[in-house]
Amino acid sequence: MSGLGPVMLMVLAAANPAAGALSLAWRPSNRDRWRPRVMLAIAAAVGALWVIAALAEPILDALSVTTGTWRLATAVPFAVAGLRWMVWPARPVNDEPRAGAQVALIALTVLFTPQLVAVTLATAAQDGTGRTMAGVVLAAVATAALLWFRSTPTPLLAALARLLGGIAVVLAITLGVDGTQTI
Repeated sequence: MSGLGPVMLMVLAAANPAAGALSLAWRPSNRDRWRPRVMLAIAAAVGALWVIAALAEPILDALSVTTGTWRLATAVPFAVAGLRWMVWPARPVNDEPRAGAQVALIALTVLFTPQLVAVTLATAAQDGTGRTMAGVVLAAVATAALLWFRSTPTPLLAALARLLGGIAVVLAITLGVDGTQTI
């Protein structure tokens, strides 16, 4: 898979902003207090993913792994995450008793996940940093918007999370087949 559209879809499916929005149980009484910290955490995740994308080839060289092998290996956590989202789209975390720093760390883990790191590394190594970062920025903006407003009804978010989970499974299979053919 190459091209801007498929790479952006793959990164968006690996991030699954709807599942991320479902995982934080925002309450109207405290949502406004944590918004700046959550946005800072998302910016930190984008920065970390940019570093990973920019250093994709040196990282794979240091691990003595080819791009095809990494793409095949990436298919496993990507498919597992997709299956989990299809069956159980959210693990709600109640943020009421938490301090702002804890909420920001939870928000960071919403966007900085193992499958997203693996997909970022795989796509950046094959398709380039620019295309991969376009997908990361799209995923970050979607995640930030859903976390910021959280006005979308929960059933709609759950359906969207399941849909992106199904897309993730299909893309994981495609990624695995592509990695196998490359090897």
